[in-house]
Amino acid sequence: MTPPFRRGDMVWSYFPFAETPDIPARTRHAAIIIGAFSATEASRLRGRPVPEYGVAVAVYTSSQVKKFGGNLPIGIIQVSLDRARQNKNNSAFFIDTRIRAYLPIHRDYFPDLDAPNHGLITSIDPGLFRRVMEEFARVNERAREQIVAVGPLRPR
Repeated sequence: MTPPFRRGDMVWSYFPFAETPDIPARTRHAAIIIGAFSATEASRLRGRPVPEYGVAVAVYTSSQVKKFGGNLPIGIIQVSLDRARQNKNNSAFFIDTRIRAYLPIHRDYFPDLDAPNHGLITSIDPGLFRRVMEEFARVNERAREQIVAVGPLRPR
């Protein structure tokens, strides 16, 4: 089965918290999908079976834009109000590529999965998605100790 999400989709999720990494959060949270895999693809990549509904890898977003002040750490992308509006959002936000969720594509983690649009908020513009992937890679190369992996399918 083809996953309902594509790379660059911003979707509603129950993104787990670091304190309880395997448990879906109780509040809806926007996440950006950086990879979506069918069960067959994910099983081949992981080297072991995964749930039949597939796997999504997502990064964290937040509208608490003042959290970091003017000095953004590695892996953080500040999205201005103008750029946010171009991406169908009503407020500025940041993307934290250090916080990564490895989730089964299941309604426990994606509350609107059964809706016609599967919880899609927007597909972010290609330039912003390219920047997300650049920061993701930069964290992998220069700040692996800052990676926070959550979700029941996270690497261990």
